[in-house]
Amino acid sequence: MKEPEIISALEKIIEQLGIELRYEKGDFKGGLCRVGEKQIFIINPRLLPSQKIHLMANELSNLNLSSIYIVPAVRDLIESVASKQGKTEA
Repeated sequence: MKEPEIISALEKIIEQLGIELRYEKGDFKGGLCRVGEKQIFIINPRLLPSQKIHLMANELSNLNLSSIYIVPAVRDLIESVASKQGKTEA
């Protein structure tokens, strides 16, 4: 898969999990945060595509993704990021 396809697939996963996805400029990379009861995933649009992919895959590797379908290439990417950080499941 090409980077734009991977980014799109990761964005869809975030949305399927009921997490609001926002692209906001600022002096940060981004990540998953909670405002009250609402989860928001913020990404700096100035990041390179590879950085956006790593950021989303890293944050998603912390969540339970067993209830949603993820294309194998993207699931492998998330699991790869998780294993590099010593996490056991994605």
